[in-house]
Amino acid sequence: MSAHTAAIEAAIAKARASRTREVIEAEDGAEAYAYPHQRGIAWGVNAAGSGVNIVRGVRRPDGTDEAVT
Repeated sequence: MSAHTAAIEAAIAKARASRTREVIEAEDGAEAYAYPHQRGIAWGVNAAGSGVNIVRGVRRPDGTDEAVT
């Protein structure tokens, strides 16, 4: 994935446990987020400063990711 992998994984784990939207700040200030979705846990990263979405996907229950952009 990227330099944001640890933040993404942490956000997914927290969202899976809480069943709500979770946000984790990455080392570079970007925000990794995750929330429950009908196909699993939706996740993404918004760039530091601009807030522009730079990657997103859905973690399926089997652990694979779909629609990673």
